[in-house]
Amino acid sequence: MDTMFGFSSEDMKKRNMEYTVKEISSQKEVWKRLYNKIKLRKNEIQIFLDRFDRDTRIVFTGAGSSGFIGDSLAPIIRKELNFTDVESVHTTDIVGTPEQYLRCDKRTVLVSFGRSGNSPESIAAVDIANSLVDDIYHIIISCNPNGGLSKIINDRTLNLVFEELSNDSFAMTSSVTGMMLAAYSVFTIEKDLTNEIECISFYAKDIIENKYKVIAEGFDTNVNRLVVLGAGNLFGAARESALKSIELTAGKVMTWYDTPIGFRHGPKAMLSENTLILFYVSNNDYTRKYDIDMLKELSSSSRHKLIAVSDKYYENVKECCDLYLYNSTDIELGEAFTPYTAILTAQILALFASVKLDCTPDNPFPNGEVNRVVQGVIIHKL
Repeated sequence: MDTMFGFSSEDMKKRNMEYTVKEISSQKEVWKRLYNKIKLRKNEIQIFLDRFDRDTRIVFTGAGSSGFIGDSLAPIIRKELNFTDVESVHTTDIVGTPEQYLRCDKRTVLVSFGRSGNSPESIAAVDIANSLVDDIYHIIISCNPNGGLSKIINDRTLNLVFEELSNDSFAMTSSVTGMMLAAYSVFTIEKDLTNEIECISFYAKDIIENKYKVIAEGFDTNVNRLVVLGAGNLFGAARESALKSIELTAGKVMTWYDTPIGFRHGPKAMLSENTLILFYVSNNDYTRKYDIDMLKELSSSSRHKLIAVSDKYYENVKECCDLYLYNSTDIELGEAFTPYTAILTAQILALFASVKLDCTPDNPFPNGEVNRVVQGVIIHKL
């Protein structure tokens, strides 16, 4: 990789951004390799899932970006697979107030996400669930074979470790989309997702190699606020996108995430001439009607800049925004696949914001105010 996103290897090293650039740009290949790895374990995964009926409670959990993976997955798994009880509950909530989130009397599958697998809350959430829930199973998806989560192996646990998802940069990028794809692939193991993954990989390649300049130009150094909006499973993508910006710019760009409908109810007051809006457009025909209403409302003001992202072209979206990124392929994607290139776009935007604001993407907090793996957490005895 001599040049990526217009940066030479020497420049990336000088700016302390090698790992971040590598991880963002690798996603177009990583998704396909990861899915092939999951298919090799199809029989094992199917046998594990056959233990559960539709009344089994599914809880996705993680902290920070790992928690936002669950926020993106829970609505779509609930809709597509008809489980009656599917939630995303972050490990920080489970650890802090476990009895408000865990049900002792209901069979539960706790799906834990962890890049390092060493976050104190991640390990504690598993231990607490084991002690409070009478009939508990685990699906663990992590990126570090040496992490604490990856070492949990028993007959009630499906443990999937993906070393191809890099574990080096400060901010999670490929590990977010990779672990999200892995979990969706597990729960839909009976389906062949090859065409869908080829499609999102092709579009990601186009963004990474051809459209990154347009995304980079979307950020001006006078921007100090970013709003990311998305509905349904795109709300989880919006949360993750907002976090990437505030992390990689070391807080120089403050962020807000919301649903398009929810943004009207107070948060819209934050808009100013220094605000950039990143709007994820749903491919659900009904939900998109509300998206278009909000896009029209936002486009009527000149107090901010508006970037829209969708997985196909919509003329009435183009009319409302300053910059429009969409999938130029003819493949129809289901709602489950809309977050991937949306999150990729936000990652590239955050990367260039970081560089333009003279931050160091691989380590935005050189003095250690914020750490890659959270530190200082005391887990109190239950």
